Amino acid sequence: TPKETQTIDTPRQLCWTRFSHDGKLLLGGGYDGLIRRWDFAAETPVEIAPIEGFQGWAQAFAMHPSEPLVFVGDSWGRLACYSYAEEKPQPKWDTESSHDGWIRTLSITPDGERLDSPGNARQLRVHDAANGKLLHEVEVSENDIFAVAIHPDGKTAVTGDVFCKLKVWDLETGKLLREIDASAMHYYDRDQDVCGLRVLQFHEDGKTLLAAGAEPTSAGRGHGVPVVHFFDWKTGERARRREQGNSNDWFVDDLVLHPDGFFMSVTTGQPGKGKMIFQRQDEEKPFVEYTKMSNTHSIALKSDGKQFVVAATNRNSQGNGAVKDTEGAYLGNFSPLHVFEFGG
Repeated sequence: TPKETQTIDTPRQLCWTRFSHDGKLLLGGGYDGLIRRWDFAAETPVEIAPIEGFQGWAQAFAMHPSEPLVFVGDSWGRLACYSYAEEKPQPKWDTESSHDGWIRTLSITPDGERLDSPGNARQLRVHDAANGKLLHEVEVSENDIFAVAIHPDGKTAVTGDVFCKLKVWDLETGKLLREIDASAMHYYDRDQDVCGLRVLQFHEDGKTLLAAGAEPTSAGRGHGVPVVHFFDWKTGERARRREQGNSNDWFVDDLVLHPDGFFMSVTTGQPGKGKMIFQRQDEEKPFVEYTKMSNTHSIALKSDGKQFVVAATNRNSQGNGAVKDTEGAYLGNFSPLHVFEFGG
């Protein structure tokens, strides 16, 4: 059972957080164009100088599998690589207009040599991770891409679009190899398409493809059941479906695999209800369901599996000016970092 040890306030909301390979730094990016850094080597974590220069939401990221490098794409189409461990990080390479608009997600090959970035132009662009050079481009969809994952073989990738169509691509030839049905994660109501897909990940050495997010039940304000679908990569058939809450819990926003073999996920719910859930693949019900945080967006786990951080949303703020403090000032949204440790 995890124990919350402290909470770290931040000035803005964060889309994602991840620990460095050695666990000494926590990185996080979000709505202010900064990649924030916290030193976790100290007895009490302290924020240090951020990585600057992004112009919009720094939402898309990928961590190099072995080197202290982070790849970040923003909502203006900038794509850059930074050595995050330096005192004042400078870009290793920087492409200001890698895409014409929003980069929602990134994925890197297991050997760290190639980086995939889908953008609003609906192409999947494959870059040399060492210098950012565009190697080739694949026309993947007539619709916006919400998620991408590269298979551990480094030769194929899967993309998921707004209609939750999962398409498998040969990264060398750009050929469409097959499609996988995740349409249960899409909902249409009159003139609104709701995409429930948030996460694509490979597990079990590429034998299993995981698609996480929600099965929406309404548009507008939005409701849906948070789910994780496990697909057999060889056949493309769904092997398991795991619900992560009820119809008020909405999306699975992030998910990581603990070294002991269970999944740790965080959800965003209505109204402002977030959950942290621990669940084993072979069990229908979670064995931990933590409900003491507001909407939760990201979960970062140290490689030793002993400490993790959840980026959530501050309570008592609707993000629309309706809630004010005792002095009448508008309460904006920010992401408190909830630090947890596992017992001995």
